[in-house]
Amino acid sequence: MKKILFVLSLIISLHSEVIDKIIATVNNIPITSYEVDKLASSLKISKDKALQYLLDQKLIQSEIQKRGIDVDDFEIENAMEKIAKQNGLSLFEFKNILMQKGQYQQLRNKIKDDLLKEKLFNQIVQTKLKISQDELKNFYENNKDQFKIFSTVQVTKYTANNKKSLNEIKKNPLANANVKTETKVYSYNELPLGLLFLFKQTKVGEFTPIINDGLAYSMYYVARKDGSVYIPFEKVKNAIANKLAAQKREMILKDYFNKLKNRAYIKFYN
Repeated sequence: MKKILFVLSLIISLHSEVIDKIIATVNNIPITSYEVDKLASSLKISKDKALQYLLDQKLIQSEIQKRGIDVDDFEIENAMEKIAKQNGLSLFEFKNILMQKGQYQQLRNKIKDDLLKEKLFNQIVQTKLKISQDELKNFYENNKDQFKIFSTVQVTKYTANNKKSLNEIKKNPLANANVKTETKVYSYNELPLGLLFLFKQTKVGEFTPIINDGLAYSMYYVARKDGSVYIPFEKVKNAIANKLAAQKREMILKDYFNKLKNRAYIKFYN
């Protein structure tokens, strides 16, 4: 009996070694076959793609360690509170739901990981990310159709305490008496930029997606659009700056990590 148990123990031990076999290191940070298999399975990608993704992630991890970047509990709590508000919950309620589902620590780890990366990326791009006024104006002039909008729009706003009530309204506008409604005609220059583009993207006779402002849920029914104007440059220049900054940021980071990868100590094992 002892011999059988010993053999079974040996088989399990050998199997574990195969599962946890180190197949590569990035600046001495290991990547195991288990990590690759798990990622490939969860993302439904090939093992080669999973390995390349992990190489990039370990490279980022190495750079975070090298720069001594850290995240404290206060920052994680703030990030969790923002997520809770976006879902119409208090932080206490949100944490309880996560704990009941066994996902609390998993989310905390992900938030910490995301915050660490964001700090690293900000450090990399902060001295290189510059956008001139001329770049903003050139983008505006060369992409003017993106800023063509109605001069007036008639919408009905529906407000409720939950998404379910608003989804019922989509099927039948008279379905729920607990939903508040307000119909108005707006001139384009009365609306904040977010609503302008939301109404621009929503066809006449359709509802916008449901919005959560932290206090209630709302959506709009677009009844009609009239006229045609261009949103003035001054009103959209910050949005253009954000768009160009995102594009430049991606290019700067891609170039930085390509160079870093070429200098990194990456070793593969058979």
